[in-house]
Amino acid sequence: MKILVIQNKRIGDVLLASIIANNLKNIYPDCEVSFFCYDYAAPILKNNHNIDRVIEVNEKELKKSHILLKYALFIRKEKFDLIIDPYVKLQSQLINLISGAKRRISYEKKTLPFAYTHQIPLLKHKNSEFGKAIDDRVNLITAINEKIKVDAFPKIFLDAEEIIQGKKKLSDIDPSRKTLIFGVLGSSISKSLPIEYTVEIIEFLSAHYNFNILFNYMPNQLETVNKILSQVKNTDKIYPHIVGKDIREFIKIMYHCDLLIANEGGSVHIAKALNKPTFTVFSPFIIKDFWATFENDPKNKSIHLKEVRPDLYYNKSRKEIDAKSKELYQEFLPELIIPKLKDFLSENGY
Repeated sequence: MKILVIQNKRIGDVLLASIIANNLKNIYPDCEVSFFCYDYAAPILKNNHNIDRVIEVNEKELKKSHILLKYALFIRKEKFDLIIDPYVKLQSQLINLISGAKRRISYEKKTLPFAYTHQIPLLKHKNSEFGKAIDDRVNLITAINEKIKVDAFPKIFLDAEEIIQGKKKLSDIDPSRKTLIFGVLGSSISKSLPIEYTVEIIEFLSAHYNFNILFNYMPNQLETVNKILSQVKNTDKIYPHIVGKDIREFIKIMYHCDLLIANEGGSVHIAKALNKPTFTVFSPFIIKDFWATFENDPKNKSIHLKEVRPDLYYNKSRKEIDAKSKELYQEFLPELIIPKLKDFLSENGY
């Protein structure tokens, strides 16, 4: 049996969707599983023995109609028996429509006629301790076999050489200390705390905890990171030169570190998949209930502005909140974040 999972979009989306692939071989032991995703997120799936093939596509290229048609016809030629599509965007709808697969499963949304044979309702609220993002994906699995005991935890697989490489990257740090990775910035400025607030939190951690502190950021954010670092008074425990230059290198480093504190994003999902404690600062315009996964475990805690300043959200629509994200971030003061951060660190033995 040939099965295709389609999940374009970002690192966190692909990693969470990988739980679908991870459970398929418990339902169909002899199946062949392919995973269709954007090339920049594909490294998250490396070494996953539950996935037989990753079909990588460039995001910009797939927006070209002739490239999309090329991939749709390629998938049709592959003759998949089952397609599972948690992406459910126009691109994947067209691929499903052309695919010829007998079963095509997605969420219940407004879609092209006949694109899917089965559409599963999206949950209004989470129905487990794992979080809504996980629950929705579990529902796609149980739509295939409702009796299966689903393993809901995303996993990342490293080979022996990658583990050694990650250890070498940390050869300069103080081995007597625990090592913290601090996500200095989110994937964009709109998903990042203001610089002055980030500086204050770094200084709090440096002054009150005996951590080696590594930074996580994207190469194109280096100028902003240097600006932040220049404002930090005590940098003795900070190792700014140790940074993952790509997803896989970040994974190798995170594997050997003890915890992550970061703006919400892919790095948080990676750390959780590696079973590391995480503290997440959510963007004011993101719905926390959807993306706050596995917070039943004391290892994983987060904070959202709405929790500490609900008055800022009273009688505001999603559109209004989105439009005021910059102003809302200014209200997300370090003195609102640090008490909950201290509780998280204490609960995890720091």
